[in-house]
Amino acid sequence: MDDPLDMSADAMLEDTEDLHIASAVAAHLQALLHWRKRARGSRVPRRPRHVGSVPGRRPNKRRNFRSGLRAILRDYFGLNGEPTRYDEGDFERRFRVPRSVFLRVYNAVKDRPFFGKRINATRRLQAHPLQKVVAAFRVIAYGEAPDRTDEYVRLSASTIAMSVRELMRFIVDEFGPSYLRSPTPEELQRILTRNAEREMPGCIGSLDCSHWEWRNCPKAFAGMYQNRHGKRSVVMETVRDEDLWIRHLFVWCPGSHNDLNVKHVSPLYLSVTKGEWPPRTFFFHC
Repeated sequence: MDDPLDMSADAMLEDTEDLHIASAVAAHLQALLHWRKRARGSRVPRRPRHVGSVPGRRPNKRRNFRSGLRAILRDYFGLNGEPTRYDEGDFERRFRVPRSVFLRVYNAVKDRPFFGKRINATRRLQAHPLQKVVAAFRVIAYGEAPDRTDEYVRLSASTIAMSVRELMRFIVDEFGPSYLRSPTPEELQRILTRNAEREMPGCIGSLDCSHWEWRNCPKAFAGMYQNRHGKRSVVMETVRDEDLWIRHLFVWCPGSHNDLNVKHVSPLYLSVTKGEWPPRTFFFHC
């Protein structure tokens, strides 16, 4: 940076009429340089937020993975032949699924790359797949922050959040084609036969719209998603049969919509009005 005194001298030599202006500019620049030097001298050196594997980096929390696994086994699955502390009702209320469904999902996902057992660089065994699945189910069931289950399952918030994301992807990819699909012609004929025996010929299933309360709705969307009861909710349109198979699921409309508004934008209703599905005459029982 040029010396301000040299700059003011050049200005005075070029135009003698602006002597006072040049002197004021030089004084201002001199003061700025002075305060800049003082600020640099008093500045406390700060380490960058992400410094990598260098001395002084914030260490990881010493989480005892085995204690988290023992707590889960002791509470819900039994440990060393002892009875569980919580029964089937407690399990289903806290995980929102029966134990059989939970074990089916766990046995299907435990061998995935993310959920499998790992060994870190220090040759120490990392978290068990059961801890990640339990943490993901608790976050999905209660809608809580991932960090809240840390003291129980002994996992970090980032690991729990990734477990939730990977578990949801697995459920959609693995069970979606089986449980979220339209009925096959054989299944459709069986459904129509059953309903015809109940004096409802041509009826496929029950079409209904229910409001799913959204407790963590942002304030910016509060008016849009407010239903007639004054609560924030999302409208969920479903079609199920006698065996409780979900044949159609549409979750998109805000809680301020009624059943008619939802039906007019429903993919099922639009496909029926266009004649795309189903390939026979029927009616829905609403």
